[in-house]
Amino acid sequence: MIASELLSEHLDGLRLTDTVEAAIDFMESQGVCELPIIDKRKLYNYARISALHLVSDKQQLLTDVIHFNQFSPKVFVNQHIYEIIPVLSSNDLSVVAVVDQEDQYLGLIDQKRVNKQITESMTYRGLGAVMVLRVSDRDFAPSLIARWIEENGAKILGMMVNTTPDGELLVNLKLNTTIVKNIVATFQRQNLRVEHVYLSEDFNQDNDRAIDLALKFFDF
Repeated sequence: MIASELLSEHLDGLRLTDTVEAAIDFMESQGVCELPIIDKRKLYNYARISALHLVSDKQQLLTDVIHFNQFSPKVFVNQHIYEIIPVLSSNDLSVVAVVDQEDQYLGLIDQKRVNKQITESMTYRGLGAVMVLRVSDRDFAPSLIARWIEENGAKILGMMVNTTPDGELLVNLKLNTTIVKNIVATFQRQNLRVEHVYLSEDFNQDNDRAIDLALKFFDF
């Protein structure tokens, strides 16, 4: 799924001519912590509700209290959801502006929509275990991992990859089975380290921990 398919139908950016009070009221009514400020279809900056509350004169315009930032976070209309997630996370945003190839503002993406899409696509709540592998970059071969799983009569429903501080990869696999003991053994024979197993019937490792620990790198 790409940015154009995730655009919010209910949220939009603020204008430079909006007052601080109006911006706060709108963000509070929509349940968001920040919104992009748009000037002549260009991304100007973001207004954060926490900063606006510190402004003494709430009748001031946004243009009087927020400066232009040419490096304001944004994503392009054709970027994939997996490219959007790091932009939200690294900039501590609950929404992000979407622009076209001419840098014209098209709308915004709400983090809640992204989370919902990930949940649905990965079928977290559906039947199936989650396995987390720790591998080096040179040993990461998705086709081989899929083959070894299929050789044990299972399939991958979803895969997410995160880089650890020491440069290794954490590969999160959502499977269509809760029987994983043989899969774990296969990975171990292939010198792949199984870091965690969740929601398994036959491999009792951390099954009582919350599933979001397996996906903790989506720490919004």
